[in-house]
Amino acid sequence: MRWNGIYLNACGTVLGRREEISAAVAEGRYDQAEAEADGYLSISVVDGGPAVDLAVKAADVTMARSTVAPEDIDLVVHSSCNNQGLDHFAPASYVQGRTIGGRAAAVEVKQYSNGGLAALEIAAAYLTTRSKTSAALLTTSDIFTLPGFDRYRSDKGVVFGDGGTGLVLSRQGGVARLLSTAVISDGTYGAVYLGNKPFEEAANDSDGPVDLRSRRDEYLLENGELLLKIVQSLTERQQESVSVALADAGLTPRDIDCWVLTNVGRTLDDVDFRAMFGIEDDRTTYEWGRRVGHIGAADQIAGLTHLLETGQVSPGDRVALCGIGMGFTYACAVVEILEQPEWTADAS
Repeated sequence: MRWNGIYLNACGTVLGRREEISAAVAEGRYDQAEAEADGYLSISVVDGGPAVDLAVKAADVTMARSTVAPEDIDLVVHSSCNNQGLDHFAPASYVQGRTIGGRAAAVEVKQYSNGGLAALEIAAAYLTTRSKTSAALLTTSDIFTLPGFDRYRSDKGVVFGDGGTGLVLSRQGGVARLLSTAVISDGTYGAVYLGNKPFEEAANDSDGPVDLRSRRDEYLLENGELLLKIVQSLTERQQESVSVALADAGLTPRDIDCWVLTNVGRTLDDVDFRAMFGIEDDRTTYEWGRRVGHIGAADQIAGLTHLLETGQVSPGDRVALCGIGMGFTYACAVVEILEQPEWTADAS
């Protein structure tokens, strides 16, 4: 989807303290061989919750940076992966009530690791039907903590960090212009994250934290012959989302100055995907990502915020935000930097 007149007005990130990976290994919480293979150095850890309050804090940071008035926010979209602090409540409305107030539509987008980018496309489409002063507030928040989730063991190849983000999407200018988005889904192999247990049986299995490894192992035990097809599908669909977004933006991979990818470990790096677009580490947020971990739905917006706060992008630079989420969903958003804001990471 090509966009005209849609801007990233401001963005902000709230992270926790840094926990060194070496400490988790020494304490037996993270397998040493996996740590060496994945390549993380540290992760962001928030002590205490609820998770949704990270979205409130990130929204406050973002609105303080924004030129958009609270009364011009017509849409609030909240995205997350993990429990937000309480079952059976509305996180988007909670964020709205504790930040901008008003009567904007408040909705939740639950696309897990792709939630932030899915929300971006939905909000952009919404704004095109509204007045020239219309804007949207997008937030994410996640805390991955025991007993419900084991950040080091619930999944393999990815270590989960805590954090929240905010982003104001506007029709009246901002620090970056949204050029295009592409969000696609392919549920052919989505059961790889479901396992083989019936839903009613899994619902009663509440012993211990979420165990995505066992679900995947269960599925592959009975469907091992599909492994190569699954890997091929993941690569092709991810390539497709980026190719479509680049084409809609009228750009080639060489036109992209920086790539913001999901903060996964080295063992989950898609070598073929990187090779197709010529993506090298020095043109990505890899060094930042291996120090904060996979922040749920927040990686792409947090990564862009990091680039802006540290001055690693300049006006005229094009940045590709790329994501993949369980299910499976794939997304890419291409933005052009318009301003070099005087933001500091301390504010986040």
